[in-house]
Amino acid sequence: MDMSKYMGIFRAESEKYIKELSDSLLVLETDPENAEQMNTLFRAAHTFKGMAATMGFKQIVELTHEMESLIDRLRTRQIVLNSSLIDVLLVCVDALEELLENVCESEGNKPGKREKDGETKNESHTDVYEVLKTLREVNDSPENASIQNAGDKSLPAEKESEEGGEEGGEEGGEEGGEEGGEEGGEEGGEEGCKIKDNGKKYIRDKEVSKTEETNKVKNAAKEIYLPEKEEKTPAYPKSNPKVKIVHNPRISTEQLDKLMNLVGELVINQSRINELTRNLQSKELEAALSDFHKLTRELQDEVIEARMVPLEHITYIYPRMIRDLARVQNKKIDFIIKGKEIKLDRTILEEIGDSLVHLLRNAVDHGIEILEKRVKLGKKENGTILVTASRQENFVLIRIEDDGCGIDTNEIRKVALKKGIISRESAEQLQEEEAMQLIFTPGLSTSDSVTDISGRGIGMDVVKNRVERLGGSVKVESKPGLGSRFELKLPLTVAVYQAMLVRVEKEKYAIPFTNIVKNIEVSSQEIKHIKGQEVILIDNKILPLLRLRRQFQLPDDDNENNIFVVMVEKHGQYIGVVVDELLGKQEVIVKSFKSKLLDNTGRFAGATILGDGNVILIIDVNSLI
Repeated sequence: MDMSKYMGIFRAESEKYIKELSDSLLVLETDPENAEQMNTLFRAAHTFKGMAATMGFKQIVELTHEMESLIDRLRTRQIVLNSSLIDVLLVCVDALEELLENVCESEGNKPGKREKDGETKNESHTDVYEVLKTLREVNDSPENASIQNAGDKSLPAEKESEEGGEEGGEEGGEEGGEEGGEEGGEEGGEEGCKIKDNGKKYIRDKEVSKTEETNKVKNAAKEIYLPEKEEKTPAYPKSNPKVKIVHNPRISTEQLDKLMNLVGELVINQSRINELTRNLQSKELEAALSDFHKLTRELQDEVIEARMVPLEHITYIYPRMIRDLARVQNKKIDFIIKGKEIKLDRTILEEIGDSLVHLLRNAVDHGIEILEKRVKLGKKENGTILVTASRQENFVLIRIEDDGCGIDTNEIRKVALKKGIISRESAEQLQEEEAMQLIFTPGLSTSDSVTDISGRGIGMDVVKNRVERLGGSVKVESKPGLGSRFELKLPLTVAVYQAMLVRVEKEKYAIPFTNIVKNIEVSSQEIKHIKGQEVILIDNKILPLLRLRRQFQLPDDDNENNIFVVMVEKHGQYIGVVVDELLGKQEVIVKSFKSKLLDNTGRFAGATILGDGNVILIIDVNSLI
């Protein structure tokens, strides 16, 4: 029987049970007497095993079987749960995750064909056979026995490592603005089991060799029955996990994109029909068009809703990541997520996944102080990292804040000056908010050394650019000694959004409401000049003006009595974009374009088609400020 057609469902269900296994283990680490979580853990392993057996994936069956046996011994209190055992089980979860990716990729590239006996090529970082051997030794050991010799038989590679010394893996990670990450991607063949991260392979900061990985599993296993020993490092620090959205077997992102494009064409054609029939006096036609508009709108809303994914589809990996990073650095961190039910466009989540990981890793590495320092400063021993998501009209705000040491703007000035990013005169004149924005400059890092956690990564500049490319913005606030807060403002969807239509000379343009604060009309007499810069006074604050006519190399309008200003914001900075006329608010269907001429200007984020058939450009406000 050909089981390949069930791979999509198998993958989706497997991801759900892997998440349950990981979540339950993290709860049990702090609450080992939680019977409900222990039962959830057992059920997840048992069900996963059954599904894998049905599909014929032998390695997954063997691993889940041994996990199930061990969890059953924990449930019946034959052995006592401790941190070392949690570490071993988490390694098993990681191995299951990697095996799942391997079988999906194998099934996709060779539909209907599997490795012998249901096995797949194991190119994972975790040595599955060693994990299995360790689990079997634990399960076969007598009650309350110490398994000091578990897994002592070394592989040839391990013997060489012991003789020749052990070297650490390649350093990587993320820090400040240093850019040097490696991007790639991986895809399966069959649509049902694609392994896809929007064409990008998320950066791994440290490639742990199989020998190192195996040794860590063994060392953790040796301590399972020795609760008096203090465990200092996790068995497998999953400090930079691959970010991917939980799979939906019923419809792919590509199908949703195509469907959204078709709906967009339908909306555009509906607008054109309205324009063409505007002067026709027919009640029947008006009624038919009204029904057509209603149905089109309903279809559009349904397609947009189908593209929406809860934030928890990427945040589920964060607790494990924070836990492992904190243990590596001997820090205690309370990690809290609020608003994970908030939904965003799937494309946006795929794009911001690694950016959120970068901000969280920086919060652990550079934000939260070590235990001794926090006590000395009079802070509570446990640091706090809080992720909050909230909906505001057509936007979603994601805040990442910590109660750590904060950002030292004086240090930022010194580093920027030393690296030639700013002049001495500029450094002295920079306001606090302006100095804070320097962290988004490529190549700027205030850390003296590269660490495994945040060393050479995508950089804060890349985080900012990715968010802005989606039509969003990033804002940072920090107080020395109290902590930092990063705020990401993102549109709900990249397919459709509200925009203000404006006119400049004879052409119409669209400005996304993502950036707009308000629209105002003021007299030309109110324009002042400060150091050659046109400004106006709004709410007792100076607002610099930027004329789109000059940006587009058009002559000024000498006959203007009043000016129309679109007030926009970026990183806490405000600017007034001067246009010839405000035409009103309109929902626009975003169309990407390929034009070297327009790309070189860097001023446009896309295009849209109006009801009259005219194509207008969408202005990229971020490029203006």
